Amino acid sequence: MGDIDVSGQLQVDGAMEGSICAQDTMSVGAKGQVNGCVKGQLVQIAGRFKGEMWFQDLAIFPGGLVSGKVHCQQMVIEPGGSFLGHRDEIAAQGHDDYSQLELTSVLLEPIEV
Repeated sequence: MGDIDVSGQLQVDGAMEGSICAQDTMSVGAKGQVNGCVKGQLVQIAGRFKGEMWFQDLAIFPGGLVSGKVHCQQMVIEPGGSFLGHRDEIAAQGHDDYSQLELTSVLLEPIEV
């Protein structure tokens, strides 16, 4: 369990639980697992994510799985990608600075692979 605040890009290829604030792109690789809360500009999921996220754009790649609550402006699910949960659309000019959104850690069950 941990909290990460990154000013650049972040790629998770292992297991991570906690809060992530990425000012740029956050990617979860094909073998990556993230449980928790994340916020930032762009998230790309090829592995597994469970929790809540606030992002401008979300892309779920083939084999990727997102479960939980998503707040984003745009969401793309490629064939073979999966989304299970709830999505709220963020207005195009509603949140220019995602770093100012309140973020709280959420403890979730581990994802079985």
